[in-house]
Amino acid sequence: MSDIVKQSDVLKAVIAAVAKEFSCPVYSDEVREDYKKPCFFIAASSRMTTKANNWLEKTLEMKLTYYAKDERKNEVAYMDVIDRMQLLFQSGIQTDGGRYLHIDTVEDDRAGEENDILTILITINYIEKIIKSVSSIYIDEVDVNYQTGGAREDEETWKQTIGEE
Repeated sequence: MSDIVKQSDVLKAVIAAVAKEFSCPVYSDEVREDYKKPCFFIAASSRMTTKANNWLEKTLEMKLTYYAKDERKNEVAYMDVIDRMQLLFQSGIQTDGGRYLHIDTVEDDRAGEENDILTILITINYIEKIIKSVSSIYIDEVDVNYQTGGAREDEETWKQTIGEE
């Protein structure tokens, strides 16, 4: 397991793979006008859960929305896109940061008034080591009470304060 996975590296890897496979632009979800069909839009969200003291469980979800050219809005064309996506992401993705991440699910759905917008949700779960910044802890005084449990309690008990000196 290597260092921290940058979500931006995963996003870039997915965008590059989709753009290469489909030879079309992949826009960020913020683009609202002047886009050229066919195209994809991509948006990402993540979740992090602490597991034990040293591990994080992370989930990265990327939603790809596909807009076909008007003449290619049909079931066969959509199924072709879904098949190609599933093949493209059937096992995982290599990031520029050196990690290979397994893809857990690739789900598809349709949206829009005419059910002509294809959405594909890619879910990646992975584990990462916690990188903690270690801070020093200073204690001014410690009270120590030590007792051996012997017969002569007054001779076997040590009560002392340990200070800075």
